[in-house]
Amino acid sequence: MEEMILSPCDGVLVRFRIQENLTQKRCNTFFKIRQKDDTILEIKKTYQGKISSVEVREGEEVVKGMVLAYVEEYALEI
Repeated sequence: MEEMILSPCDGVLVRFRIQENLTQKRCNTFFKIRQKDDTILEIKKTYQGKISSVEVREGEEVVKGMVLAYVEEYALEI
């Protein structure tokens, strides 16, 4: 199942730690966004998956609801 990672706020993408076609472990930081008040928001996900595509670049302005990346989510055994 493919998931979208959406921006939760307006700001500037200052760093991302993902690459297309790589599997990301759960609870890793995917993106960091500098908000208008200069605070840094870390975007983490609680699932594991393979990055299908990254839709943004470092330094790019983002808005709330903007697609940052697509992830093919893997089911985890508990």
